[in-house]
Amino acid sequence: MSRTSTITQAVQTLAAVCPVAPPGMQAYQDQVLGWVKWGVISLITITALVSVGAIGVGKIFAMPHASSRGAIGVAVSVIMAILFVTIVAVIDGVVGSGC
Repeated sequence: MSRTSTITQAVQTLAAVCPVAPPGMQAYQDQVLGWVKWGVISLITITALVSVGAIGVGKIFAMPHASSRGAIGVAVSVIMAILFVTIVAVIDGVVGSGC
């Protein structure tokens, strides 16, 4: 057997192994992941609202630094939302659901 076919067989064997939570742990795992997702979504929402508020306050009271920081905050909240969706998709791809 050649070295390439051995490596290929090892990779295929690893790909066939599905991660499984220990017995009785799946409910706790789902609960913790739900809390983490809820917390991240809350942080993204709060960041966006505070940033929009900073833009408004900066414009009303002629405070350009507050407006620019608010604009940066809105951009950060959009980037956080994109990363959140991406990370969830990567984790689902790694863990999979077809095992």
